[in-house]
Amino acid sequence: MEKRYYYDEALGYYVEVPSYYYSHNLSDKELIELFPEAKEIISEKIKEWQEIEREIVEEQVKPFLRKLKGVKDEVKRYFYKESLKLMVNPMLVKAINNIQRLRRLEFIANYRPKKDSKRKIRDFEAKIEQAKQTPIVDIASSFLQLKKSGKNYKALCPFHKEKHPSFYLYPETNSFYCFGCNQGGDVIKLVELAFNLEFKEAIEYLIRR
Repeated sequence: MEKRYYYDEALGYYVEVPSYYYSHNLSDKELIELFPEAKEIISEKIKEWQEIEREIVEEQVKPFLRKLKGVKDEVKRYFYKESLKLMVNPMLVKAINNIQRLRRLEFIANYRPKKDSKRKIRDFEAKIEQAKQTPIVDIASSFLQLKKSGKNYKALCPFHKEKHPSFYLYPETNSFYCFGCNQGGDVIKLVELAFNLEFKEAIEYLIRR
Protein backbone atom coordinates (compact mmCIF):
# COMPACT_ATOMS: atom_id res chain seq x y z
CA MET A 1 0.00 0.00 0.00
CA GLU A 2 1.31 3.46 -0.92
CA LYS A 3 2.48 5.43 2.13
CA ARG A 4 1.10 8.95 2.65
CA TYR A 5 2.44 11.79 4.78
CA TYR A 6 1.40 15.12 6.29
CA TYR A 7 3.52 17.91 7.77
CA ASP A 8 3.26 18.11 11.54
CA GLU A 9 3.85 21.75 12.55
CA ALA A 10 4.54 20.83 16.19
CA LEU A 11 7.19 18.25 15.30
CA GLY A 12 8.59 20.17 12.36
CA TYR A 13 8.72 17.28 9.92
CA TYR A 14 6.53 14.99 7.81
CA VAL A 15 4.70 12.17 9.56
CA GLU A 16 3.17 9.09 7.95
CA VAL A 17 -0.62 9.16 7.81
CA PRO A 18 -1.99 6.24 9.86
CA SER A 19 -3.13 3.40 7.62
CA TYR A 20 -6.57 3.40 9.22
CA TYR A 21 -7.14 6.87 7.75
CA TYR A 22 -7.35 5.61 4.18
CA SER A 23 -8.20 1.93 4.74
CA HIS A 24 -11.62 2.09 6.37
CA ASN A 25 -15.36 2.40 5.90
CA LEU A 26 -15.68 5.74 7.71
CA SER A 27 -17.62 8.73 6.43
CA ASP A 28 -15.84 11.98 5.55
CA LYS A 29 -17.10 13.54 8.78
CA GLU A 30 -15.76 10.66 10.87
CA LEU A 31 -12.39 10.99 9.14
CA ILE A 32 -12.14 14.67 10.07
CA GLU A 33 -13.02 13.86 13.68
CA LEU A 34 -10.50 10.99 13.74
CA PHE A 35 -7.72 12.94 12.02
CA PRO A 36 -8.17 16.62 13.07
CA GLU A 37 -4.68 17.54 11.82
CA ALA A 38 -6.05 17.28 8.29
CA LYS A 39 -7.99 20.54 8.74
CA GLU A 40 -4.75 22.49 8.55
CA ILE A 41 -3.49 20.93 5.33
CA ILE A 42 -6.64 20.39 3.25
CA SER A 43 -6.49 23.73 1.42
CA GLU A 44 -2.81 23.18 0.60
CA LYS A 45 -3.49 19.68 -0.67
CA ILE A 46 -6.27 21.04 -2.91
CA LYS A 47 -3.79 23.51 -4.43
CA GLU A 48 -1.25 20.74 -4.94
CA TRP A 49 -3.72 18.48 -6.76
CA GLN A 50 -5.03 21.42 -8.82
CA GLU A 51 -1.47 22.12 -9.90
CA ILE A 52 -0.99 18.46 -10.85
CA GLU A 53 -4.23 18.54 -12.86
CA ARG A 54 -3.22 21.78 -14.59
CA GLU A 55 0.25 20.47 -15.45
CA ILE A 56 -1.10 17.24 -16.94
CA VAL A 57 -3.67 19.09 -19.05
CA GLU A 58 -1.26 21.84 -20.19
CA GLU A 59 1.86 19.73 -20.68
CA GLN A 60 0.41 16.46 -21.96
CA VAL A 61 -3.24 16.59 -23.00
CA LYS A 62 -3.44 19.91 -24.87
CA PRO A 63 -0.14 19.56 -26.81
CA PHE A 64 -1.07 16.01 -27.77
CA LEU A 65 -4.51 17.09 -29.00
CA ARG A 66 -2.98 19.95 -31.03
CA LYS A 67 -0.54 17.51 -32.60
CA LEU A 68 -3.34 15.05 -33.26
CA LYS A 69 -5.17 17.59 -35.45
CA GLY A 70 -2.38 17.29 -38.02
CA VAL A 71 -2.66 13.51 -38.28
CA LYS A 72 -4.90 12.63 -41.21
CA ASP A 73 -4.59 8.86 -41.14
CA GLU A 74 -7.57 7.52 -39.12
CA VAL A 75 -5.67 4.42 -37.92
CA LYS A 76 -2.81 6.54 -36.58
CA ARG A 77 -5.25 8.97 -34.97
CA TYR A 78 -7.00 6.14 -33.19
CA PHE A 79 -3.70 4.62 -32.01
CA TYR A 80 -2.38 7.94 -30.71
CA LYS A 81 -5.61 8.75 -28.84
CA GLU A 82 -5.71 5.34 -27.19
CA SER A 83 -2.06 5.74 -26.19
CA LEU A 84 -2.82 9.09 -24.56
CA LYS A 85 -5.72 7.66 -22.56
CA LEU A 86 -3.60 4.80 -21.25
CA MET A 87 -0.69 7.10 -20.41
CA VAL A 88 -2.46 10.09 -18.81
CA ASN A 89 -5.74 8.85 -17.40
CA PRO A 90 -4.76 7.28 -14.04
CA MET A 91 -3.11 10.37 -12.54
CA LEU A 92 -5.53 12.84 -14.12
CA VAL A 93 -8.62 11.02 -12.88
CA LYS A 94 -6.93 10.59 -9.49
CA ALA A 95 -6.28 14.34 -9.30
CA ILE A 96 -9.89 15.24 -10.17
CA ASN A 97 -11.33 12.76 -7.67
CA ASN A 98 -8.96 13.91 -4.92
CA ILE A 99 -9.83 17.58 -5.49
CA GLN A 100 -13.55 16.82 -5.23
CA ARG A 101 -13.10 14.76 -2.07
CA LEU A 102 -10.80 17.31 -0.45
CA ARG A 103 -13.37 20.05 -1.10
CA ARG A 104 -16.00 17.96 0.66
CA LEU A 105 -13.62 17.43 3.59
CA GLU A 106 -12.81 21.15 3.67
CA PHE A 107 -16.49 22.02 3.87
CA ILE A 108 -17.08 19.50 6.66
CA ALA A 109 -14.00 20.65 8.60
CA ASN A 110 -14.98 24.33 8.52
CA TYR A 111 -18.73 24.05 8.85
CA ARG A 112 -20.27 24.91 12.21
CA PRO A 113 -23.89 23.68 12.22
CA LYS A 114 -26.64 24.79 14.55
CA LYS A 115 -27.68 22.20 17.11
CA ASP A 116 -31.09 21.68 15.52
CA SER A 117 -29.54 21.04 12.10
CA LYS A 118 -27.14 18.22 13.02
CA ARG A 119 -29.64 15.50 12.17
CA LYS A 120 -30.34 17.06 8.78
CA ILE A 121 -26.63 17.23 8.05
CA ARG A 122 -26.14 13.56 8.97
CA ASP A 123 -29.08 12.64 6.74
CA PHE A 124 -27.66 14.68 3.85
CA GLU A 125 -24.21 13.11 4.25
CA ALA A 126 -25.83 9.68 4.13
CA LYS A 127 -27.62 10.69 0.93
CA ILE A 128 -24.34 11.81 -0.63
CA GLU A 129 -22.71 8.48 0.15
CA GLN A 130 -25.73 6.60 -1.19
CA ALA A 131 -25.76 8.65 -4.40
CA LYS A 132 -22.02 8.10 -4.95
CA GLN A 133 -22.57 4.33 -4.93
CA THR A 134 -24.84 4.46 -8.01
CA PRO A 135 -22.99 2.70 -10.88
CA ILE A 136 -21.89 5.39 -13.30
CA VAL A 137 -22.30 3.01 -16.25
CA ASP A 138 -26.01 2.61 -15.45
CA ILE A 139 -26.49 6.37 -15.47
CA ALA A 140 -24.47 7.04 -18.61
CA SER A 141 -26.11 4.22 -20.58
CA SER A 142 -29.47 5.94 -20.18
CA PHE A 143 -28.40 8.75 -22.55
CA LEU A 144 -25.21 7.54 -24.26
CA GLN A 145 -24.27 4.70 -26.61
CA LEU A 146 -21.45 3.03 -24.72
CA LYS A 147 -18.78 0.78 -26.17
CA LYS A 148 -16.58 -1.54 -24.10
CA SER A 149 -12.90 -0.58 -24.03
CA GLY A 150 -11.00 -3.07 -21.90
CA LYS A 151 -12.25 -2.68 -18.33
CA ASN A 152 -13.75 0.70 -19.20
CA TYR A 153 -16.36 2.19 -21.53
CA LYS A 154 -16.20 4.94 -24.12
CA ALA A 155 -18.71 7.12 -25.97
CA LEU A 156 -19.09 10.38 -27.84
CA CYS A 157 -18.88 13.15 -25.27
CA PRO A 158 -22.28 14.66 -24.36
CA PHE A 159 -20.66 17.98 -23.45
CA HIS A 160 -19.05 18.94 -26.76
CA LYS A 161 -19.28 17.99 -30.43
CA GLU A 162 -16.91 15.30 -31.67
CA LYS A 163 -16.68 12.59 -34.32
CA HIS A 164 -14.58 10.10 -32.37
CA PRO A 165 -15.17 8.97 -28.77
CA SER A 166 -13.05 10.76 -26.18
CA PHE A 167 -15.46 10.36 -23.25
CA TYR A 168 -14.45 7.49 -20.91
CA LEU A 169 -16.16 5.79 -17.98
CA TYR A 170 -14.12 4.01 -15.32
CA PRO A 171 -16.30 1.53 -13.38
CA GLU A 172 -13.55 0.69 -10.88
CA THR A 173 -13.47 4.28 -9.59
CA ASN A 174 -17.07 5.08 -10.61
CA SER A 175 -15.81 8.15 -12.44
CA PHE A 176 -15.60 9.69 -15.92
CA TYR A 177 -13.26 11.87 -17.94
CA CYS A 178 -13.39 13.44 -21.41
CA PHE A 179 -10.09 13.90 -23.18
CA GLY A 180 -11.70 16.37 -25.56
CA CYS A 181 -13.18 18.98 -23.21
CA ASN A 182 -11.40 17.95 -19.96
CA GLN A 183 -14.64 17.44 -18.02
CA GLY A 184 -14.43 14.77 -15.35
CA GLY A 185 -15.55 13.65 -11.91
CA ASP A 186 -17.74 11.18 -10.08
CA VAL A 187 -21.29 10.00 -10.80
CA ILE A 188 -22.82 13.01 -9.01
CA LYS A 189 -20.82 15.38 -11.20
CA LEU A 190 -21.92 13.50 -14.32
CA VAL A 191 -25.59 13.92 -13.40
CA GLU A 192 -25.06 17.62 -12.62
CA LEU A 193 -23.54 18.25 -16.05
CA ALA A 194 -25.69 15.91 -18.12
CA PHE A 195 -29.06 17.01 -16.73
CA ASN A 196 -28.17 20.59 -15.75
CA LEU A 197 -28.91 19.99 -12.06
CA GLU A 198 -27.62 21.54 -8.87
CA PHE A 199 -25.59 19.36 -6.48
CA LYS A 200 -28.56 18.63 -4.19
CA GLU A 201 -30.85 17.96 -7.16
CA ALA A 202 -28.33 15.50 -8.62
CA ILE A 203 -28.18 13.61 -5.32
CA GLU A 204 -31.96 13.37 -5.14
CA TYR A 205 -32.10 12.17 -8.74
CA LEU A 206 -29.63 9.36 -8.05
CA ILE A 207 -31.37 8.28 -4.86
CA ARG A 208 -34.84 8.18 -6.43
CA ARG A 209 -33.82 6.12 -9.47
